[in-house]
Amino acid sequence: MERYIVHLIKGAEYRTRQFMGGQVKDPASMQFGGIRGDIWEAKPTIYALAPALAVYFNENSCFYKNGELYDAVNLALDFVARTQREDGSFDYPSCNFKSAADTSFCFKRLIAAYRLLVKYGMDTDEKITVLKEKYLTVMHRALEAVLVGGFHTPNHRWGIAAALLQGANLFAEEEGFAAGLRNRAGQYLAEGIDADEDGEYAERSTGNYNAVVNNAMMAMYQETGEESFLGYVERNLAMMLNYVDPDDTIFTQNSTRQDQGKKEYADKYFYQYLYMCSRQEYPAFDAAAHKIIKDNMERGDLAPDCLHIIMNHDEMMGYHFKEYGFPQQYRKFFRHAGVLRVKKKEYAYTVLNGKSAFLYFKSKGTVLCVKIGESCCDIRNFIPDKIEELPDGCRLEAEAESWYYLPFEEKQDTSDWWKMDQSKRKKLISSRLKTTLNIHETENGLELSLKAEGLDRLPLRLEICIPAGVTLEHPAFALEAAPGEGMILKEGYLTIRDGLTEVEIGPGFGEHSFKGHYSGEEINQNGYTVYANGYTPLEKKFNLMVK
Repeated sequence: MERYIVHLIKGAEYRTRQFMGGQVKDPASMQFGGIRGDIWEAKPTIYALAPALAVYFNENSCFYKNGELYDAVNLALDFVARTQREDGSFDYPSCNFKSAADTSFCFKRLIAAYRLLVKYGMDTDEKITVLKEKYLTVMHRALEAVLVGGFHTPNHRWGIAAALLQGANLFAEEEGFAAGLRNRAGQYLAEGIDADEDGEYAERSTGNYNAVVNNAMMAMYQETGEESFLGYVERNLAMMLNYVDPDDTIFTQNSTRQDQGKKEYADKYFYQYLYMCSRQEYPAFDAAAHKIIKDNMERGDLAPDCLHIIMNHDEMMGYHFKEYGFPQQYRKFFRHAGVLRVKKKEYAYTVLNGKSAFLYFKSKGTVLCVKIGESCCDIRNFIPDKIEELPDGCRLEAEAESWYYLPFEEKQDTSDWWKMDQSKRKKLISSRLKTTLNIHETENGLELSLKAEGLDRLPLRLEICIPAGVTLEHPAFALEAAPGEGMILKEGYLTIRDGLTEVEIGPGFGEHSFKGHYSGEEINQNGYTVYANGYTPLEKKFNLMVK
């Protein structure tokens, strides 16, 4: 860590400058003492105080024991206390008010900063005593709200439970209060942790909430000594190694939360890998932590926001890395999630059950997404409902019904269509379309074997969604892919050039020119779409190959 602690300090110093520069100094403002924002809220200020106190106590920082910074922190704590609700809660004022969950997330940062005061501050320093007392007051009131409040999403439960257990130990001398906090945490924990044997949490949020839940599990282990909490962290971090793409970004398309589809590096997992390998030997975690922080620094990115965490753990501060890198190759089928992740030397691919965008093929930083349009009755896309792992790939299957309502068999109480209970109508099933896609690995990519049967004359479309701005080359033409546009590849192969990356797709087929139904069709507005079109029954092969 000696090589990287300066980088972490610089990141915390940058955040501290942002905090001090954005602090409202006008006593007439409702945001006085807090960070200037579009809305009045305490959370950004609470979060900023943790790195601020980390650099205040770090001898290698330019903010070490800085009087101006102390005054800013002191003033900010007054703002936090003034912004806190009468019941002790904090708002997330874009949508959540008197929110126990958001209060627990604030508590996570409050107690981390308080522990820096305890660990590095001198008991005889009256200025530090003032800050401690302010923190304790805010935290006690926050716990009163967390104790009786509720939640919205799965991960909220563990943020709340962690805060309750931390609070129970922090205020252990108040036996009745501490017992109440533990009992409430026990109610949440009695629901069972929402993680499967692969390490997947319910929200499947590789870009964000996995790390949030891991943080809560680590906190609950630290408060209880119960090793099972770290088991969840270990399994999730092992799983995450199989979600890193060849360009070192995280695959997020399977997330059920707001990180879906976002480009994310693994920076927020750095301190978690570091924590786990600093406790006992984990070569893969050591290598991952080392790569995350080294690459973050070499990219010139802002350091992960975790100096306050590392400074509270001597074993993390003094850790020496031995390995470096993410796994070069892997194959993992996540049965419960319905996800196949494969990484090879030249490419990686992901298959998702239950998604219209069911295949992602990635070479370096270039991503191709594959869909099938089939416009059968109310169905617009092939959405696999069955996935089977094969030795060299997988098989996807789904059926679509062509149906029509029939007249009611009994007279209804109303002639108003919108008041009728349409679920009481019988349906005529006129035909069924069965679509099967076998995905096989080849030396340089994937071969897609597509078969659609059971309904004839349906104009099916194999759709390859590619990034806008790349160059497309065919023996007959070359063009730049424009967003929202597309072409039908009627024959031969098309080369996609993106910087140094070249991917060849084909052979094309073009029996019709239909590009999708006008109603409810998913439109690739940000990228370019290459279509291969045929009528059912259909049996075709199509390749995605790295050149």
